Amino acid sequence: MSVVSNLIQFALILMFLVLVHEAGHMYVARWTGMRVERFSIFFGKPVASFTKGETEYAIGWLPLGGYVKISGMTRDEDVPDEHLHRTYSRSATWKKIATIAAGPGINIVVAILAFAALFWIGVPGGDPTTQVEYVQKASPAASIGLRPGDTITAVNGIAVSTGQDLRRVIEARPKQDVRVTYTRDGVAAPITRRTTLNSEKVDGREVGRLGFGFHYDTVRFGPVAGVRESLDYTWYIVTESGKQLGRVFVSQRAREDLQSVVGVGAVYNEIANEGLLVIIQFIGVLSLALAVFNLIPLPPLDGGHILFAVIEHVRGRPLPRAVFERASIIGLALLLMVMVFTLQNDIIDIRNGTVLGPR
Repeated sequence: MSVVSNLIQFALILMFLVLVHEAGHMYVARWTGMRVERFSIFFGKPVASFTKGETEYAIGWLPLGGYVKISGMTRDEDVPDEHLHRTYSRSATWKKIATIAAGPGINIVVAILAFAALFWIGVPGGDPTTQVEYVQKASPAASIGLRPGDTITAVNGIAVSTGQDLRRVIEARPKQDVRVTYTRDGVAAPITRRTTLNSEKVDGREVGRLGFGFHYDTVRFGPVAGVRESLDYTWYIVTESGKQLGRVFVSQRAREDLQSVVGVGAVYNEIANEGLLVIIQFIGVLSLALAVFNLIPLPPLDGGHILFAVIEHVRGRPLPRAVFERASIIGLALLLMVMVFTLQNDIIDIRNGTVLGPR
């Protein structure tokens, strides 16, 4: 598929994840008795809208996220007297937290379902085979014409029947000239080509590299086991994402790895043609990233609203408006700083011609 069609797909995926996030806020707000004034995909003045019941549904002109307007969320907001009892500010603490947490929560649920689908359909597992899964560009494997689907049978005349055997033979010959024998399309007549292996440092020692990926047999999980594996994988992604966010403030490398929606879209363009399973995994990871980011305890993010709800519950009374405004300014400044880093990284990628990936 073309770059344009891939980016359209990415935009639709992002819109879906934003939609379910905001829907989580809206439905729990209604369930707890709060008044929802507007449900908007994107920000800015609505380019299209309609009203159903007491809620306006709109699409803004600025394609960045979305929001749900609940009466009383803005400090000192002017709310008609007949609706004061249904405002966010006068609701119980548990209702506030449930409403705010529902957005990231539904993104986590989407991720769990996406990952469970992967384990139900089947994921690579077990021991590697001698069949080639992919070939790296400009690698020794590429120089001898190795293709995905080929099966390597020998290196320097040493027969290999398992992926572990093949790995040991290759790793033992860094920078050496070798003869690689492989079969293609089930044809018995083998193909033998000579090449020089690359080398790589692994745990302080130099090992040989041919430049290809092993094929693994597919492992499928049952309904319960698939969910269990999904939960484990979700927790792994969440903890790693949290660590990465922490590194942003202390590591230049972590800041260089940050990407805005432009960079994430470029990643999708690179993997969009690799099959349905890769796309499902991408959706799960992106949904979790949105959840983790929104749970950062800084206003105006969801985590900031949850933090303030807890603080006000402990104090037994609302925080002054000035405190919330100052905290929001600090939060916005930090978010803008992160945005500057991400856009800077994207600009560097654009200059290097790598932002759109392979075409």
